[in-house]
Amino acid sequence: MQALCQLDVLGDDSLAQLDSFFADESPPESTQQYARGLVHEIWKDLEAFDASIQGVAEHWATTRMSAVDRNVLRVGLCELKARPEVPAAVAINEAVEIAKLYGTADSPAFVNGVLDALRKKMASGGGEDIAAETNPAPPVEG
Repeated sequence: MQALCQLDVLGDDSLAQLDSFFADESPPESTQQYARGLVHEIWKDLEAFDASIQGVAEHWATTRMSAVDRNVLRVGLCELKARPEVPAAVAINEAVEIAKLYGTADSPAFVNGVLDALRKKMASGGGEDIAAETNPAPPVEG
């Protein structure tokens, strides 16, 4: 989430500094790989992620959200869409816990509501917009 906030401020140029960012933080290698994968997946399809968030966050443009809320939502959505090994309840709970630590008093409820709405939308078959871009179908041969 911190790396995504940095990308929000500095743009694509800071993506090249991702390794330095992780070196400064020094998390375990498995955590670095997982986080690096999330950052790259989100950043390459940023418009699609934001459009999905925007689609359920009534009266809230992603550009009006705090950087913490916006990036916690992006990470949570990426886990919901592209990390089937992470149960939806775990992805949402982790996002809420991060929002409690780094967001405002209203952030946990906001993050929970938006991610739960996205989860429900995906469960009802309404989340194909990002699924196709995050997990592209293999080419059909023949």
